[in-house]
Amino acid sequence: MQNYTIIPVLDEQEFKSHKKLQPNLIQKYSFFNQKKSNDIISCGRILKFGLFQHQQDFTFQSNLEEMYTCKDRFCPFCNWRRARKLAIQGYKLLEAIQEKENIRYIFLTLTVKNPLLKDIRITISEMNKAFEKMSRSIRYKNSIAGHCKILEIHPQHKKPSYFHPHFHLLIAVRSSYFENLYIKQDEWKEMWKNALKVDYDPSVDVRIINSKDNNDPIAKVVAEAFKYPMKSKVLDVLSWQQFQELTKQLRGLRFISYGGILKDYREALNLDDVE
Repeated sequence: MQNYTIIPVLDEQEFKSHKKLQPNLIQKYSFFNQKKSNDIISCGRILKFGLFQHQQDFTFQSNLEEMYTCKDRFCPFCNWRRARKLAIQGYKLLEAIQEKENIRYIFLTLTVKNPLLKDIRITISEMNKAFEKMSRSIRYKNSIAGHCKILEIHPQHKKPSYFHPHFHLLIAVRSSYFENLYIKQDEWKEMWKNALKVDYDPSVDVRIINSKDNNDPIAKVVAEAFKYPMKSKVLDVLSWQQFQELTKQLRGLRFISYGGILKDYREALNLDDVE
């Protein structure tokens, strides 16, 4: 048995909390892109549910079948849904790897000097080129089995004309890494500095994700690493003119990429493109 009904809202607190973050973005878009503003107004308002009856115990359960979403990069509601999907995919990916590989994970953060808003695009391009160069080095390839690279960017709270782009990396390593291939934080910093070709010391943070005391070690890694990078709340400090420039700077850029065994397993699982 199957029956559908259209309802205007979903009675879930988390759903509502992210919907409440949309008005500020709607207002910003209204100054320079009314279509985008209207799309976000309509985002997540109409939901289509299917009512299904269990074949064994004949109980009924409703499942979300369809919902219009704007899919805008900055929409807080869409970003919440992307983050959930990314976490689900991350769990499937690491679970598949765990079944066949003896892998541990490291959380690595790579930063650069904060650029002006007008220089964001070129800065991100330089960061991507630097990481590509670093990941092709013999030291990296001999030590690292794979990675997931996530770009996060947000404005400085007191100086919103400056932004803070940085990479969060989930690094996969084999047991031999801790025997004779270990890369200390100072070495990561030197590798990143050389790849960037800069005359300052960029901030680098590296942490081993310790999951021994966790009943579900994969869940801990997912919680640490697979968070969607665009946090809409931080955009509140921007004027609509600054936000308009930000949309131009980030247009068409990818925020998430994979390499090594994480890329190989992801392709084998045929996972959707979250972006």
